[in-house]
Amino acid sequence: MLPSDYPKWQSVYYHFRVWSEKDETGVSILDKVLQKLVKQIRNEDLRRDKTTFGIVDAQSVQNADTAEEKGYDAGKKCPESNATS
Repeated sequence: MLPSDYPKWQSVYYHFRVWSEKDETGVSILDKVLQKLVKQIRNEDLRRDKTTFGIVDAQSVQNADTAEEKGYDAGKKCPESNATS
């Protein structure tokens, strides 16, 4: 499903496979190119080469069926539950 102006898929796949191979340090050519592009774009935006923090997010899932088996986090009360222990 490559665009018509691309070479044959076998050629594209071959190059992707070669560029994706990890070297002795565990880094591929594609990884190195991505790192350089990110660094260049961050520098153009007058930012440091690497980010200094990260954001982690989690999703709470209602587990009324298994709460007794695995425990219950009182900080994540169900809105329709008004029962107290």
